[in-house]
Amino acid sequence: MTAADHPQKEHFADLFHRSAGTYDAVGVDFFAPLASALVARAGLAPGMSVLDVGTGTGASLRAARAAVGPAGEVLGIDLAPGMVERTSREMADLPNVTVALGDAEHPPSRPGGWDAAIAALLLFYLPDPVGAATRIREVLRPGGVFVASTFDGPDDRWRIVESAISPFWPPADGPSHPSAASPFATVESTEDLLRQAGFVDIDTVVIEHVNVYASVDHWLEWTWSGGARGMWERVPAADLEAAQSAAGEVVSTLANDDGMLEERFRIRLTRAIAP
Repeated sequence: MTAADHPQKEHFADLFHRSAGTYDAVGVDFFAPLASALVARAGLAPGMSVLDVGTGTGASLRAARAAVGPAGEVLGIDLAPGMVERTSREMADLPNVTVALGDAEHPPSRPGGWDAAIAALLLFYLPDPVGAATRIREVLRPGGVFVASTFDGPDDRWRIVESAISPFWPPADGPSHPSAASPFATVESTEDLLRQAGFVDIDTVVIEHVNVYASVDHWLEWTWSGGARGMWERVPAADLEAAQSAAGEVVSTLANDDGMLEERFRIRLTRAIAP
């Protein structure tokens, strides 16, 4: 599948393609702990088959493979070619792991259905999250589990970043992160989305994770390394240096006495069952 059928998918596929070289590679321990929590929530066991939707550079894929062992089967799909190329290369020595270009709205099927599907911080990027979740349910076996992680809310102290950058955005632009809008505004609305997709026995736990940045420059490097780079790419090139300077100035006020910065994330892990 390609992203050509929807401009939103094309936009984010291109953004993450550009991020592939630095994604999860700037010394911030974010993806691996959240992947471990996601896989634990799915209750994966040796021998299971798992579909990782929006695999990125494979943090959840690695955690899933560790859980299902050599007798299991793990497939990771992503729309960003750069992510697929990098993750395929890094996992080439694992015979029961496959990485492929693929679309969350058209997930691959498997004879008998997948035992589990996981989606780490993905659903809010999709133009039709209910449709995607419906088709994920359809490729699961009866009783198969789906676990999706989404953001539960920002660290209130860090709201000053968007306040500093937003004056540099074109007037038509809205909030910087797609999860700020419905249907991911609350736990209840997120669960209702999966209910609309035909899942049952839906429940959510919320965990907290803390990112640690060595300096303002390290934080800036982190923002450019993944999806957050979108907030910078919305700034006209002529204003980018000023926008980054404004953001750096306010971020510096959050530093601890040793210059380190801490950003807290609340992450939902929503678990649902295919009937």
